[in-house]
Amino acid sequence: MVVDDDHDLVDALCEWIELSSDWTVVRAYGPAEAIARAASAAPDAILLDMEMDGFDGFDTAERLSAATASTHPALLALTGNARLCEAASHDARFAAAMLKPTDLTGLLQLLEELSPIH
Repeated sequence: MVVDDDHDLVDALCEWIELSSDWTVVRAYGPAEAIARAASAAPDAILLDMEMDGFDGFDTAERLSAATASTHPALLALTGNARLCEAASHDARFAAAMLKPTDLTGLLQLLEELSPIH
């Protein structure tokens, strides 16, 4: 699942992941949609933008963790903010944190390491 309030970024990243791998990607255009869809979608991994209008990435991570408690997907923080990236990298809810613009090849490798069976 890719979660961001930038629709173009979500669509482009999801399309790239699907064309470059055998992953099926669920799109969520903001935290509310991600939280609503997370339990039924049962994602293996969630790529979460940490700065969305009116939403805190850490609060969203907590809500997503609660919504997916039975499946425990790998949660990856994506942000253009170096301080938030550093904070997320030390937060136990996140399996990893990456700065935007994201190294797409590195992202695919990370996804495979975190969730080899998807």
